[in-house]
Amino acid sequence: MNIDILKKVVPKPVVMFFYSIIFLLALILTSGFINTVLPSSVTPQNLGDISTKFQYFAEHKDDYDVIFLGPSTTYQGVIPKVFDETMTSNGKSIKSFNFGIMAANAVEMDFYLQKILALKPANLKWIFLDCLVDFFMEEAPTAAKNVYWHTPVKTIENFQLISESTSTLKEKISGFYANSVSFLYRSLGIGYFSNFWQQKSEVLPKGISAEKLIQEAGYYAMDWLENSAKRREIFISNYLESYEEQLKQSKSGAFFRGNISTYPLNSSIIKIIQKIASRIESQEEIGQIKVKPIFLIPPVLNTDFNNSAITTAYNIGYISTLFAFNKPNTFTTLYEVNRRADGRHLNQQGAQEFTRILAAEFAKYLNSSSNDLYNQSLVSKSQLITEKSYNQT
Repeated sequence: MNIDILKKVVPKPVVMFFYSIIFLLALILTSGFINTVLPSSVTPQNLGDISTKFQYFAEHKDDYDVIFLGPSTTYQGVIPKVFDETMTSNGKSIKSFNFGIMAANAVEMDFYLQKILALKPANLKWIFLDCLVDFFMEEAPTAAKNVYWHTPVKTIENFQLISESTSTLKEKISGFYANSVSFLYRSLGIGYFSNFWQQKSEVLPKGISAEKLIQEAGYYAMDWLENSAKRREIFISNYLESYEEQLKQSKSGAFFRGNISTYPLNSSIIKIIQKIASRIESQEEIGQIKVKPIFLIPPVLNTDFNNSAITTAYNIGYISTLFAFNKPNTFTTLYEVNRRADGRHLNQQGAQEFTRILAAEFAKYLNSSSNDLYNQSLVSKSQLITEKSYNQT
C-alpha cells in the first residue's frame, strides 16, 4: 500500500495525530539526549535555599574543613557555629558548613555530592552524611528543586529504591509517576525555566531568610520557620502520645515498625551508600585532596526511621565510620519532648545539644589511637545486622 492509497484510507486528522506523536517523541528524545550528553554545568538560581547554599559554598569552598550533607534532620539539626566552637574547646580548629537539603534521599544527596566534589575544595577533610533511605516520593514533581537532580542515572536509581521498598503497590505507582514527571521535565529542559519569573524574587521556602541562612553557615532552626508554632501545636495535640509510645518501644529494644524489613546485601540502597563512600575516598586521586566520609544516624527513633541500610553497610565494611545517635537510652536528653520540634526533628535547643555531643564525639574519634575500636563503640551491636544473619535468611 503506497502513501497515496494510505491517505485515502486513513482520515487526515488521524494522520496528523500520528505525525504529532512522532514529532513529540523526536523532540523528547533529542532534548533528552542533549541534556544528557551536554548537561548544564551551572546550578540554576531557582532552586531556593539549595541555590543560596551552593552559590555561597562555591565562592568560599576553600574555607571549610567539614561539610554536613543530609536531609532536614541535618539541615535543622546540626549547627556549624556550635560544632566549630565545641571542636575548638577540644583542641581542634575546624570550620564547617551545613549543606542539608529538605527531604533529600540518598540518590539526591549523591547528585549534589558530585557537584560539591567537582568544585575541588582545597581544605575539605571530612564529609558527614546523613542518608535518608525511605523517602522517594516527590510531593511537587514539577518544582525546579525536584526536576534538577532527575538525570537518567539518578531517576533509574530512584526507581530501584521505590521497587525495593516496603511501600504499597499504590504508593509505588505514585512514586514512579512523580519521578517520571520530574525526569520528563528535566529531559525537555523545562526544569531550567520552571519558576523562571521568580529568578529575581524570593524563591526560598516560607520563613527562610537567605541572609540568616548564610550567617548560620547553612543551618536553619525549625523554630525560625513561619509555621513552627503551628507544627509544634499539631505535634503536641495529635502525635505526642504516639511519639512517647514509640520512644518507649525503642528504649525497650522493639525497633521494628509495621512491615519494615531489612535490606539484602545486594539491594540498591546498599550499593548507593557504598558508591557514595567510594566517591569521597577516591577524591584524593581525582582532586588531589584527601576526604573522609563520616556516616551519621541522627537522633531519630528506629520505629520512625529505617536505618538498617546504613548499619548493614557499616557492618559489612562498605563504610568505615559511623556515628549513631538513634539510641534513646544513651542520648536520653535528645529525645525529651522539650528538645523536639516534632517526632523527627530537633528544635533549636535540641540541635544545640546534639551538635555539641556530635562535636565532642568527633573530637574523641580524631584523638583515638584506634579509630576502628572507637567506631565499634559508637554503633550499638544490638542494632547491627550481621552478614551471617543475612545469609541465613
